[in-house]
Amino acid sequence: MLDRPPRNALTAAFAEAIVGALDDVGADRRVRAMVLTGAGRTFCAGADLLDGPESLRRLLEDDGADRPGYREPAARIVTAIRRLRVPVIAAVNGDAAGGGATISLAADVRYAAAGARFSFPFTRLGVCPEGASTYHLPRLVGPGRAADWLLSGRRIDADEALAAGLVSRLLPADRVLEEARAWAREVALRCSPAAVAATRGLLAAAPDTPEAASAAESRTLVELAAGPDCPEGVSAFLERRDPRFRPVDTLSRTP
Repeated sequence: MLDRPPRNALTAAFAEAIVGALDDVGADRRVRAMVLTGAGRTFCAGADLLDGPESLRRLLEDDGADRPGYREPAARIVTAIRRLRVPVIAAVNGDAAGGGATISLAADVRYAAAGARFSFPFTRLGVCPEGASTYHLPRLVGPGRAADWLLSGRRIDADEALAAGLVSRLLPADRVLEEARAWAREVALRCSPAAVAATRGLLAAAPDTPEAASAAESRTLVELAAGPDCPEGVSAFLERRDPRFRPVDTLSRTP
């Protein structure tokens, strides 16, 4: 849970704590799905700008932005999410702005409260998008709509987000987390961790052509069919029972 009152705004230290928690999830073989949500009524307000006009510049300076290969806080969180082999569902319980919206894009699935709003206000703050949002957003909503949202920095209400395909479901605010947990439980109880991890990897690879996608799928299919989860899954299907899949050795992967 993103928990930094009052609006879960990002600082370098808070980002490092989030990355550490995500890495702990990746190291725990018992975890088969993860729900990401915000404490209170906001998902995440993005960078903490309450220190005034120099807030963002100081945040980056204090974070060591002059280091070679530097990645800003939201980018490090996004990378940690993508490293996971377990699926991640974002329960967007309230507004997701800037880095908060960026983080939600890295999830595999997004459920949102009916009153939630998304925004990518970077150009209005005199900066550019971050956290791989120029990669994720066009793939989720299409390049034209992504350009509209990223260039204008305008707010996107929940209905527009649903129509665009950014979120899968809109729910009353008091049911978002409950329904996201139900989705995660369904995956955890009924799906092979190895197959889920492999499918997540195939989706992340985003091949440029159907032929490349088919080749990667065929290789992975053969590998999984030779493993222990395939006969167990087929047996469970035929016997109409819940499967008993084994955990994989590690739940972290390289993006």
